[in-house]
Amino acid sequence: MKLSLSWLFEFLETDATATEISDKLTNIGLEVEEIIDNTRLSSFVVAQINEVLDHPNADRLKVCKVSNGKEILQIVCGADNVKVGMKTVLAQVGSILPISNITIASTKIRDVASNGMLCSEDELGLSSKKNAGIIELSDDYQIGESFFPCNIVIDINVTPNRGDCLSVYGIARDLAATGIGKLKAIGVNNKILHSMSSPITLQTTDKESFISGRYIGNVKNIESPKWLKDRLKSIGLRSISAVVDITNYIMISFGKPLHAYDADKINGKLVVQKANEQRAFVGLDGKNYLLADGTNIIADDKNIHGIAGIIGAQCSQCLLDTKNIFLESAWFDPISIATTSRSIGLSTEASYRFERFVDPEFVINGLNIATEMILSICGGIASDVVSAGEYVEHKNTINFDYREVSKLGSIDISQEEIFDILTGLGFIVNKNDHWSVNTPSWRSDIKLPIDLIEEVVRIYGYEKIKEEELHIRDVQTPGTLQDKLRVLMSSRGLNEVLTWSFMDEKIAEKFGYFNKQFLIANPLNNNLNIMRPTIIPNLLQIAESNIARGIFDLAIFEIGPVYNDDLVLDQQKFVLSGLRSGHNLPRNLYKTNRKIDTFDVKVDFMSVLHFLNIDDSSISISECNMPYYHPGKSSTIYFNNIILGYFGELHPSIKNSYEFKQDIMCFEIMLNSVDKLPIHSKKYIDYQYQSAKRDFAFLVDKNVAIGSIINPIKNSNLNIVTEVLVFDVYDKIDDYPNKKSVALSVTFHSPDHTLIEDEIKKASEIITDAVYKSTGGELRSV
Repeated sequence: MKLSLSWLFEFLETDATATEISDKLTNIGLEVEEIIDNTRLSSFVVAQINEVLDHPNADRLKVCKVSNGKEILQIVCGADNVKVGMKTVLAQVGSILPISNITIASTKIRDVASNGMLCSEDELGLSSKKNAGIIELSDDYQIGESFFPCNIVIDINVTPNRGDCLSVYGIARDLAATGIGKLKAIGVNNKILHSMSSPITLQTTDKESFISGRYIGNVKNIESPKWLKDRLKSIGLRSISAVVDITNYIMISFGKPLHAYDADKINGKLVVQKANEQRAFVGLDGKNYLLADGTNIIADDKNIHGIAGIIGAQCSQCLLDTKNIFLESAWFDPISIATTSRSIGLSTEASYRFERFVDPEFVINGLNIATEMILSICGGIASDVVSAGEYVEHKNTINFDYREVSKLGSIDISQEEIFDILTGLGFIVNKNDHWSVNTPSWRSDIKLPIDLIEEVVRIYGYEKIKEEELHIRDVQTPGTLQDKLRVLMSSRGLNEVLTWSFMDEKIAEKFGYFNKQFLIANPLNNNLNIMRPTIIPNLLQIAESNIARGIFDLAIFEIGPVYNDDLVLDQQKFVLSGLRSGHNLPRNLYKTNRKIDTFDVKVDFMSVLHFLNIDDSSISISECNMPYYHPGKSSTIYFNNIILGYFGELHPSIKNSYEFKQDIMCFEIMLNSVDKLPIHSKKYIDYQYQSAKRDFAFLVDKNVAIGSIINPIKNSNLNIVTEVLVFDVYDKIDDYPNKKSVALSVTFHSPDHTLIEDEIKKASEIITDAVYKSTGGELRSV
């Protein structure tokens, strides 16, 4: 947002310098990116062409005698529109062109001396049109005066939430609230005399828009007066015609985009409506646009006259010969404008403001101020105001405890100072023990008490916040269960990832989950249209991407929410999900690596339970019935009857759908369930007597889960069994093709005596009998 100091002083009474104003703007959150001193452009002056001769050595060039008010200069010019008596802009020797940074020097062009340059609008940055000829100025310009107003321009970076500061008046209001100056009142005549009804009426089918307008007949759309041209020129806008310049002046001054139509080109009624099919449109910029079905347009029964809030149509633009105009002022929904602007690839000064919220209460005021200016400069007869749509209320009432400003803002500020700052910014404050604050119509971003605190602090001054010593603890330890588990997983060699909380509903269905209540109404795209029921597909997508890039050894995890049929209302369900694939170690000299298998993810799972000191005696393992796990190589872990999670190999059908060539192992731990488990502190047991170990190899059916072998042993009431470990599974037995051999190591220990062989033998028989009854497994060896 660029504004000249002279334009700012139109609304702010102040003695502050440009530097003081710039510093204050930055301090209150309106960052000044650049201060442009236009005095460097003082060498561009108004000149008059007194004589035009043909160039002796070039058919397309002219040799001109030009007066700059002090002397007559000879200048070679190639513009087609050069003529005697014409006033134009002269770049004198030593001038630096603002766009190309070329320095003008005395030179010879085809052997003829040239002492300066006559300028076109594009060379001065006032237009993007090339080869349009040199600038032709009106008679109210004085020969020898500087073409550019000798003014200072401030370029401000306005944040997206401050659409009200995309105007000179909005910036003046913020500055006045700081005490640097006094805000001047806007003179608005809401009782403009009208002697006719508007022949053009308005209608809107869009519920989120309000449009008003006024017909003004018999106007003389002349060139703008010099003061108005200078205002626009100071910030790099070129003058077009009085009517168009006035609409631009209102937009920059007050942040209210307006549009003027040639009323003679409109057929009776303008309607704000959605395009019901793809339609072609030629904008004021002369470019063709293909408008998608549903685009908000302004049209009569024959033509489209504008894309609502973005750009008008070439077919009804105001030209110098326009006699009757229809002046439109409207409010459009910011999201709708932003969507349309991106879909057609066009951002304009108007759309930029509408996207960031335009004051809905200034619709009529902006229309009336512009009407008065047009009647004053161009003459004409104004009609009554016509409107369509419903006015949208955007004010909020906030209950506010002013004492929180000092508490949260860490500033010493009085109640009166808080009141003055808020009222200076346009808030209406009703004083009680707890204030009631009404937000102004132009501040849609203020919704909460903390927003009001921020407003007070930024105007009062961030530099006045009291310094306090920062106390840092020496050791930062993980606090929550999730933080602790992140550290644990990282220590086990897994890398944390973070993925979307939503996915494609087709993938969710593939994994056995689909519930319409978790579909997203307005997804980012069609591939992210349902809340994720499990994190495993997201991990598989990462694995797929890594494997495609030649990274085959994977160990990743994520902790996050999932959304499925088990979800309890008003309670998020968090899961720790992990994936391993490839080899357990990189290739090295010292240790042979092996392929990752089910037991690796089981150890990951059990490490969490051991870390939390969960009592092993209440843990049981059984077959997993989740459809995305391998039915014979996966398990469900229970604590009593509570499911703690799953681990195992990915189901072959899922594996094939991703075209994985290597096995994928996964685990999922239900943190909501784990967090509720009773935790038993581990106590060190000082065994005084020697332990004994025995290995068992059971022959069982291939579909028997490992947990079905271990659980009976743990539940056999043998107090001397302290540990059961699986150390081998072999399923390639020639004599028993449908069987597998599971080898276990069982540790026996007594706290009060040394075990004798008979005790161990009896315990071994109980173990063998328990496994046989549970699985039909036969003892191969012991």
